[in-house]
Amino acid sequence: MSRPPKDARKDQRKNPRKPDELVVVSGASSGIGAATAQALAARGYHVLAGVRTDSEADAVRADRIEPVTLDITVPEHIEALARRIADDPERRVLRVLVNNAGIEINAPVEVLPLALWREQFEVNLFGHIAVIQALLPFLRRSRGRIVNISSVGGVAALPVFGAYAGTKFALEAASDSLRREVSAHGVQVVVVQPGGVRTEMAARSGDVSLELAAAMSAEHQRLYSGLIDATVASNSAFLERALPAAKAGAKIARVATTPRPRARYTLGTDAAFIIPLARFLPARLMDALLAMSHRSRNPKSAPTPAPESAGSPS
Repeated sequence: MSRPPKDARKDQRKNPRKPDELVVVSGASSGIGAATAQALAARGYHVLAGVRTDSEADAVRADRIEPVTLDITVPEHIEALARRIADDPERRVLRVLVNNAGIEINAPVEVLPLALWREQFEVNLFGHIAVIQALLPFLRRSRGRIVNISSVGGVAALPVFGAYAGTKFALEAASDSLRREVSAHGVQVVVVQPGGVRTEMAARSGDVSLELAAAMSAEHQRLYSGLIDATVASNSAFLERALPAAKAGAKIARVATTPRPRARYTLGTDAAFIIPLARFLPARLMDALLAMSHRSRNPKSAPTPAPESAGSPS
């Protein structure tokens, strides 16, 4: 495998190798997950890196990075991971679980098929809960930490992102409950809220949205095509200057290992800006700001006036 990114090598210089402890990172085949695995390995941890295919395993395997087959929607994979930790030949403890796996399929609420809503919740929420339930006993023994990778979408639901944001809102709520449930057991729960990060998933999401839009009915095309085009254009433009995955992974590794973590961390300047706006601005004002932003990207995204009925006033 290629050398770790510069940020990971910097972490290695600042943090000389400690006695090995185990860390689990789901969704570690690329992007934020792969960068986080590399940064944690550079800090001296033995990383069990969740991947789904043999080719992904070959790509991530490296010194102190051990790929494990982990589709978090498959119970047998989670059971095998728990056995791997319990039977660790060096009797290393599980120090950190980083729940990073995720998918992103964006379309208007009215248009996105229910099967795709359910698929996103299975991966982005229920899969993480299943992993947490299986690994919490190990983390109690080590007084370890859970790091849940949420999103700016877990606080601000942008148009067309309803299903994805819904999974992240739910993950945020589950994380709050879990933190309050297990703090007395010595387990810490931390949420990381990335904004735009340059990853393969983020780059693909626009194409997926446009494919779904092309299959819409003529009426849905009339209602939503401008909004979808504006959203994809906005996201594509933003990703050109978004945070590199290596920097995101390095920060997550620091969050995972800092002695006294906060409950939440933002990741990227856009998240640091948008999340406070979403929390403190009146909802209607936030709506208006987002609508203005989309219209500036694509004038077709302006709402289509409803046809007048015979009894409507002149």
